[in-house]
Amino acid sequence: MKKFLFFVLVFSISSSAGSISKDISRARLVQIIQLKNIVNLDGKLVEPLYSEYQPVSGFIQRDPNEGESASEKTDVWISYDENHLYFSAKLYDSNPDSIDLSLMRRDNHTKTDWFYVYIDPYFDRRTGYYFAVNAGGSLSDGVLFNDSWNDSSWDGIWEAKTEVNGDGWSVEMKIPFSQLRFKEADDMKWGINFARGIKRKNETSYLIMVPKNESGFVSHFATLEGLRGIKPKQRFEVLPYVVQKAQYLIHDEQDPFYKSKQYQTSAGADIKLGIGSNLTLDGTINPDFGQVEVDPAVVNLSAFETYYDEKRPFFIEGNTIFYFGRGGSNNNWNFNFGTPSLFYSRRIGRSPQGSVSDYNFIDYPKETNILCAAKLTGKLNDSWSIGALSAVTQRMFATLRVDAQNIKEEVEPLTHYGVFRAKKEFNEGRDAFGMMFTSVNRDLRGRNLRESLVEQAYTLGIDGWKTLDEDENYVITATAIGSIVDGTKEAVEIKQRMPYRYFQNPENIYIPLDTNRNNLAGWFTRIMLNKQKGNFYINSAVGAVSPGFEYNDMGFQWMADRINGHVVLGYRWYEPDKIFRRKNINFAYFRTYNFTGDLLNNTIFTVSNFQFVNYYDLFIQGFYSFEGLNNRATRGGPFVKEPSGYNITFGGNTDTRETMVLNFNTSYTHDKLNSEFIDIGFDLEWKPDSKVSIQAGPSYSVSLAKDQWVGNFDDDFAKHTFNRRYVFAELDHKTISGNLRVNCTFTPQLSLQVFIQPIFSVGKYANFKELAAPRTSKYNVYSAEKGQIKYDKNSDEYFVDPDGDGSAQGFGFSNPNFNYKSVRGNIVLRYEVLPGSVFYFVWTHDKTNFDHPGEFKFSRDFNNLINSESNNIFLVKFSYWFDA
Repeated sequence: MKKFLFFVLVFSISSSAGSISKDISRARLVQIIQLKNIVNLDGKLVEPLYSEYQPVSGFIQRDPNEGESASEKTDVWISYDENHLYFSAKLYDSNPDSIDLSLMRRDNHTKTDWFYVYIDPYFDRRTGYYFAVNAGGSLSDGVLFNDSWNDSSWDGIWEAKTEVNGDGWSVEMKIPFSQLRFKEADDMKWGINFARGIKRKNETSYLIMVPKNESGFVSHFATLEGLRGIKPKQRFEVLPYVVQKAQYLIHDEQDPFYKSKQYQTSAGADIKLGIGSNLTLDGTINPDFGQVEVDPAVVNLSAFETYYDEKRPFFIEGNTIFYFGRGGSNNNWNFNFGTPSLFYSRRIGRSPQGSVSDYNFIDYPKETNILCAAKLTGKLNDSWSIGALSAVTQRMFATLRVDAQNIKEEVEPLTHYGVFRAKKEFNEGRDAFGMMFTSVNRDLRGRNLRESLVEQAYTLGIDGWKTLDEDENYVITATAIGSIVDGTKEAVEIKQRMPYRYFQNPENIYIPLDTNRNNLAGWFTRIMLNKQKGNFYINSAVGAVSPGFEYNDMGFQWMADRINGHVVLGYRWYEPDKIFRRKNINFAYFRTYNFTGDLLNNTIFTVSNFQFVNYYDLFIQGFYSFEGLNNRATRGGPFVKEPSGYNITFGGNTDTRETMVLNFNTSYTHDKLNSEFIDIGFDLEWKPDSKVSIQAGPSYSVSLAKDQWVGNFDDDFAKHTFNRRYVFAELDHKTISGNLRVNCTFTPQLSLQVFIQPIFSVGKYANFKELAAPRTSKYNVYSAEKGQIKYDKNSDEYFVDPDGDGSAQGFGFSNPNFNYKSVRGNIVLRYEVLPGSVFYFVWTHDKTNFDHPGEFKFSRDFNNLINSESNNIFLVKFSYWFDA
């Protein structure tokens, strides 16, 4: 009993330590200086400010020796005038010749000597901004949200200069108030923190250091006082752009549309209007679809689409306010059941979705024009945050050349997209409640579009979190969403047949396919418990998503019809020993059912991370899945037994401070059917000098899938599988790919980036077979000797007679073998002429080849790819920032 009481006492003291340290950090006051004289932004700390006022100092290490004083002194001055914030720092160094002066592209954050500024202008203890400058003058910035998360996609307009001298280096930063969002008052208080990184020592120190076993970051900030009389001018920014493109594409010489599309000029603008000091209204006219970096090539053999990141500035800025269902907790474990992404901004302006009639030649638009879009983001007060977006996309037409005549057919309707997000936080962010609403409204006119797209699509969700104890150890988060879509019977049938739903499954008794319905509704809910801090760790969740839940018109959907639960237990060591600097081990268990009660997944999982004393990192993870049922393997047919299997994955990296850094990753998966998957890859980064970095890495994967889906074929004789043949095969799949990146940063404003991605992916199908019975992993293999399968070399097709005697209904299919070869790359020259005004020159190159399907021979395939025709696009873009 005494031991138990002692344990409870120690646990209580350690738990409350976090609250005590947070109170102490908040109690620290930092004074800002109102400038009397102009600061000359040159990195030289020679103005009277630096001798007349006492700097802020006393940084504490978080790494490598947590809690000790920083090994090198840092002095910081904070000042302001009517329009700008200024942060100046003297970063003393006992060995100035060892200061790392590496240059890099903006936001390309690598190991070097850095100075960071973190501010919480709303003083909500949850959100903020960060600004970082390295000794060479390179910049990085972003936003802080959910107390401890950050997003580097935001780019503010600000300036900084550095100087290296005999006793260290210094920096001066100038940030316009117009770039920040805050609640205006006569006497404001903000949250404030600073950090310094010293590369050679792998040292990071903070003014307010949050211990590793604590939770949160922004909530610990010191209090900045003295901001008085700030009356920022009305914020009105315009960022117009012009793009000139020259395209040299693979085409038919007789194509009448090619020349008219070869040289294109486009223009548009992003507009930003401040509504007070805490809300921003963003607008866009014809946003640019030109991408600085191409989307990666992907060989996707699944039934699901590929997810790509957003790259358009209008949609990137302020996107964290639209995060839904993932706030409050510092960890979100998913395990086959993630929180829905209700807002996937690449839906707006996506490639048109309509089909067309037969044609000789076609001019089909690559993307949908955005007529106009507006977005309102910010905070109404200390606790209410809102985000609203409205966009209208143009009705798009394809032009078909049919018998010497041009015919226009509509391929995308006039569409409105809407998103509204609101969140109310209580008790300094310990508790919160929010909601989110999305809508898609289409003006459908053509029959082909009415039968393929729903007319209306809506989702409405609520989310929130509750801190369960005064010491903020445990947080519970919850989410609930409803959805409904409405359209013609044909369009709603397509929704019912989506691969995350498959209502056409003949075993589906919960909600079977209904070809007469003109709407579909569903819901989602999830509740999760997370331990926020300490060495011992726990995370647990339970959730369900109904079969009819549908949000793919505005979001990115990959699941429905699931009931899921998991539990994670772990322990984290933050104190170094003779071998490791830190380490953690986690064990998890999760199960997934559908609404009929079928067990889909039953898995145990473990992951461990280690950092050695030499700063090498290693992770090891693995899982074992017990037998379950696969409701997707037949692409809408009956269930297939999922065999038990296991996976082992490990990887790591060498010391990231070194001139050469190695990252590696290896994975092996095996199941009871003797399917095997092996993936090996490494990445080597070489930094020959402070202005150049070269990163290259090949990867190799080989898999032998015993049950790769080929196709479904109607056959009245297939009584055992609901009058359809579900054909599978063994797939021998090999892929060699690589990435090469070369970054040359001549100055913080001028950089050259080269990216090349080759990929060779070859798949050979053999031993074709059909599912023998539902809910099994048994197959009937087609025998060529028995006349069950024949291959016609001339047509490159297989013909199947399942019984071999002609009594069953035969069917055929094309040879599914493939040999996909591709190389993609681009060269980007970026020059920031003035803060916020940027010139780009971009060359994009790609070529593909499909010769010799199913036959892997690298030298021959490489030559085939090199000798293939290519697409080349040259693009010049200039954008200019006006701050009216």
